[in-house]
Amino acid sequence: MDKMKKELVLNLWGVSLVLSLLYSFLIVNVDNQLVTEAPYVSGPGGAVIFVYFFLILYVMHLVISLVGFAVKKSTKSSLFKRLFFFNVIGLIIIGIVYFIVKEGIVFFLIFSLAVYSLISVINHRMD
Repeated sequence: MDKMKKELVLNLWGVSLVLSLLYSFLIVNVDNQLVTEAPYVSGPGGAVIFVYFFLILYVMHLVISLVGFAVKKSTKSSLFKRLFFFNVIGLIIIGIVYFIVKEGIVFFLIFSLAVYSLISVINHRMD
């Protein structure tokens, strides 16, 4: 397996999983509209809410990982261009999600872009 595919697998199964778990934990433990106005579950901090947000965030991280892979595969030029296009597309995705849910906690996903960019830089230096 070449380095790009290894990075994709790491992002899909490792980084996305850890970040989704972390963000889900933060969402259920931080007072915000996404959790406090959910009358259909047992209350903030419940396992149902945690799993719900984990699944949503995991799908978002999978999309971000696949976008990063597509950008890296299509832009074989400099690292700066790859990171620029990846982060711009990622910010657009985060902006769309923000306008859908209207909750500032969505901006935690910007940290995900930084993590994926850092992994890309580390892998680029190992080449």
